[in-house]
Amino acid sequence: MPSLLLRPVPCATSRTPRGLLGAPIAASVAVALVETTTVEPAAEAAVGPASDPEALAALAEAQRLVRCGPTPLGRGLVALQQLDRQCIVSVPLQNALVISDEPLSGISVFGDRCQELWQEAHGRLPPQLLDFITGEARWDVRMTAWLLWVASELPDSPLWAAYIATLPPADEVTCLINYGPDVAKELQIKDLVEEAKSQYNWAMGVHRKYFDGVQGELAQLKLAASARDTMWAMSMVRTRTFSENVNGEGLTLMVPYADLANHSFRPNATFCMARDNKRFELRLLGPLAPGEEAAISYGETKPNPEVMRDYGFVVPGNPNDRIKLPDQDQLPPLYGASVMESVGFKGDWREGTVAPKRTVLEAADGDPMERVNLNRRRCALLSMTFTDGFPSASQSQGGLFGNWPPKAWTDSGRPPPQHVPAQPRAFELERANVAAVRHSYQAALDELPTSLQTDLQLLASHDSGELRLDGLVAGAVRCRTEHKLLLAEAVAILDEYDRWLARHQEKIATRAR
Repeated sequence: MPSLLLRPVPCATSRTPRGLLGAPIAASVAVALVETTTVEPAAEAAVGPASDPEALAALAEAQRLVRCGPTPLGRGLVALQQLDRQCIVSVPLQNALVISDEPLSGISVFGDRCQELWQEAHGRLPPQLLDFITGEARWDVRMTAWLLWVASELPDSPLWAAYIATLPPADEVTCLINYGPDVAKELQIKDLVEEAKSQYNWAMGVHRKYFDGVQGELAQLKLAASARDTMWAMSMVRTRTFSENVNGEGLTLMVPYADLANHSFRPNATFCMARDNKRFELRLLGPLAPGEEAAISYGETKPNPEVMRDYGFVVPGNPNDRIKLPDQDQLPPLYGASVMESVGFKGDWREGTVAPKRTVLEAADGDPMERVNLNRRRCALLSMTFTDGFPSASQSQGGLFGNWPPKAWTDSGRPPPQHVPAQPRAFELERANVAAVRHSYQAALDELPTSLQTDLQLLASHDSGELRLDGLVAGAVRCRTEHKLLLAEAVAILDEYDRWLARHQEKIATRAR
């Protein structure tokens, strides 16, 4: 993984995940049974001389027990001493941008108070802008307007000039709103390409409606010299805002310094308002050793398409990823118990409790990449259509003794999944089904414009400096490569399963002779 210095930061948690258009690309259930790494962003950026996070912390009056320093990801919040379940960053709300999510149809008391505190500390906002950020436009559009005004009108403010200096330019943030028509094709995955086009067109429409210097509703404020300015601000709002709730009032916040916290699917920190509702805090969920990084969750259940959409990076081995084939509903189900046995996994996919066996975990111990590969294998398994070996309700004959086994009253009372019956015909049929399913996964991999090997070589050359890809292209290649790795893992699973079936089929034939 490359060493990266600027990080997209959270606009989501388990409380209220943010999304530009609201609807997720795909839903999935997260069961992180295998250790996962923190995220790898899709864009690289260099920190300029004016970007000094510790100076920013002082200007924002942040109380902190961590320091922005080097981490395996490039830069993050690192403990200075042994810490445990305590506040590690605290920023007064007058030094944050805070808006109510629904100021007209919902409650806006707290948001209004925060905006008044901000104006007392940093100067009055133009009446037109204040009316807009408390008006009917979407939360992200209103926050974009405020950030644009701060960037254009407060260049001499020590705090806000320092904050803007820590933010990367739009072309180095690879969330999907920045993928215009020419570069969106680099994503290759049909659903992501379409999502990127939708996001980009929506963002451009927002610029024309509100921020365009000639026809926009806020043209008099001269917030954006071009669509590029609007896209930059929207990218920052997209990747760096927090979502909170105070007394039933939904809030969106941009908090200097606190937004340097990186993401992990195994977070050791979270965020919240202080008890007096005067400060925004990052708090530890457990102990943190000196030099260890404090990481929060940007969204516990987000698969990589959503992570890429919202933040512009992918998580290798994201435990929430699933593969959905175009013809998946027509593919024959395989015996799940036998498939998992063949690749060293255990559990019940019906309940999402699929994990590697101890021997498999021990073999991967000490190798982070092997654990990432096990995560991908688990995701591929949970993507497949399995049978538990019992007839479905539509297949049962009914009557007093027609349904067997009887339907359990609870999931915990269900009989365990069955293996392929020990009959030659059953093994022949299962191997034929494996071939059909494998063909679909391989076809999904083959139809993509570039091969997995080509993309891996591209990334290796880019990361080594031998070949420098554009930031958006590099982000797209990382995203599509992770998708291809999942498809390749599914093919590998089916190959292993077919060999397992062949061995057992031979044993049955030997006994029959």
